[in-house]
Amino acid sequence: MTAGPSDDDKKAPAEIVPFPFSRVKPNRTADFEGVIYGTLAREIGIPVEQTTGHWCSYCQKIWFGYLLEVACPTCGSRQG
Repeated sequence: MTAGPSDDDKKAPAEIVPFPFSRVKPNRTADFEGVIYGTLAREIGIPVEQTTGHWCSYCQKIWFGYLLEVACPTCGSRQG
């Protein structure tokens, strides 16, 4: 019995497919008054371009805030 590579090891690596629109900047004419921002992002006054989108599984929507914020500003869920 030899200790060579198996047939599974000889397969080509999987191709990485980028998520569409993952690096798209917000539209400059968009209405940002209806956007939900996290508490820390509002207190610090972070510009829209520097906020990060977070998904709330309970509200079923995206809210924007500081990178380290975890609590949804609508329902307070920290589960994402």
